[in-house]
Amino acid sequence: MDLNHKVWSRTKKVIAGAVVALALVYAAFGAFMWQTMHRSPEDFARVMARLPQPAVFLIFPFEAFWTHARAGDLGVGDPAPDFVLSKLDKSGTVHLSDLNAKQPVVLVFGSYT
Repeated sequence: MDLNHKVWSRTKKVIAGAVVALALVYAAFGAFMWQTMHRSPEDFARVMARLPQPAVFLIFPFEAFWTHARAGDLGVGDPAPDFVLSKLDKSGTVHLSDLNAKQPVVLVFGSYT
């Protein structure tokens, strides 16, 4: 009886240690993903390209994190922040501030296919 008690006690300690270790790994992965989602889209894409995709979406509240990470703090009527885009022909870049200085600019995001 004493041997069974020692084995069970040891088993409980191993299971508890494994649970704590898994919780720490999950929390560390969550912190890593949160920090990664706040990087530039290019950096985020490089990280995501190296992760096993189904596992990331199944074990982690990806959509909720993404929604909060990319929400931003602009309100209705706030001016758009300046940004730089490459031209399609790679001949240079376009700054929103340069376009906006000449005339009003309308940004349309969506798909027309």
